[in-house]
Amino acid sequence: MSRSPAPEPPTEDPSWCEIDLAAVRANVASLRRGLSPGALLGVVVKANAYGHGLTLCARAFLAAGVDWLVANSVVEAERLRRAGIEAPLYLCVAVPPAQAIRAARTGVRVVLADPRSAEALDAAGRAAGVRVPVHLKVETGTHRQGVGLDDLLPMARRLVDLEGVQLEGLTTHYADIEDTIDHAFARRQLQLLEAARQTLADHGIAVPMVHSANSAATLLWPETHGSLVRAGLAAYGLWPSRETFATALQRSADVPSYTLPRLAPVLSWRTRILQLNQVPTGGYVGYGRTFRATAPTRLAVIPVGYYEGFDRRLSNLGHVLVRGVRAPVRGRVCMNLAMVDVTDVPGVEVGDLATLIGIDGEEQVSADQWASWMGTISYEVVSRIHPDQPRLALDRDGRWVSEEGIATGDPLSVAF
Repeated sequence: MSRSPAPEPPTEDPSWCEIDLAAVRANVASLRRGLSPGALLGVVVKANAYGHGLTLCARAFLAAGVDWLVANSVVEAERLRRAGIEAPLYLCVAVPPAQAIRAARTGVRVVLADPRSAEALDAAGRAAGVRVPVHLKVETGTHRQGVGLDDLLPMARRLVDLEGVQLEGLTTHYADIEDTIDHAFARRQLQLLEAARQTLADHGIAVPMVHSANSAATLLWPETHGSLVRAGLAAYGLWPSRETFATALQRSADVPSYTLPRLAPVLSWRTRILQLNQVPTGGYVGYGRTFRATAPTRLAVIPVGYYEGFDRRLSNLGHVLVRGVRAPVRGRVCMNLAMVDVTDVPGVEVGDLATLIGIDGEEQVSADQWASWMGTISYEVVSRIHPDQPRLALDRDGRWVSEEGIATGDPLSVAF
């Protein structure tokens, strides 16, 4: 691992995220290679594409060959449609009845687990002159969204009778497939989903699609792929957990036909040094005086803080990269500023790059490292990078593409 940051984008913004389109293509290809025959490849772009930029990443994934996009809300779906994205969109969170007409007009598929939502979607579909495709969610052990097995058949029968909806899918979500290497509970959930499908089939209700696979299931268990996988974090080049990676390693050793997926992180986050300060021996740094210099110290001030997503839990704990050298965070991370120690980094100047997440030279700061420092998961790290931070990418022609689809003043090319 040795790589310098990409050429600086033509932006006046003090900090930005760089989206590696080559990594997007590589991750999609890796996921595609592991798919069971007949399964569609869906990628989750909810939560601003896990912090990577909703429309930019949606376009990139589709250009790389993704079949469906999975969003969280009608608002996200409307943003994608306004951006000209016509691909199948599946909403993985139930649509509130008040937004049913918007869902029908947006042309989305909708997860469903509540009779009131079914009636609202039926009315909205009839008003819009369409049949809204719905995917009935089965409660198999997560106890979050889902219809219990006792209520499944009556609800499915009701859906079949409605004119404004179409029962297109049966689905569930795993409760414990990432946090363990014992997947007995997840296998039981899959069995319950199959039992639900069989119950409906026995009563003459054939559901075209059955799906359950999140990133971990997509990476590990082909038997979960069904009609569609809903790959999330893995599509962005991050392993869902250490346990998932450990299981994949073991599987690659035990199963000759299994190839360990190669995932490439898509996002880097960079900023520029705003100011350099000398701190004398005994001097304090930041709010609460939580850091005191034990020797003359050179500090770089960077224009990101917890508002931007540079988490306060990184205070006196995290590192950034400056000129390929780790620079520790000193003092408390502020709302819009943080201070890092560049005493041991030769030649630092105001305006130099600081890499918050990503590679610089021989060093790397990863979302997983952040997660370990913060006591959380990488999902939170990337998804909480503020939407105000520009998302930029180099297309195949070497032009910078922005979230709005602008490449140095030109319309977005299709050169993903």
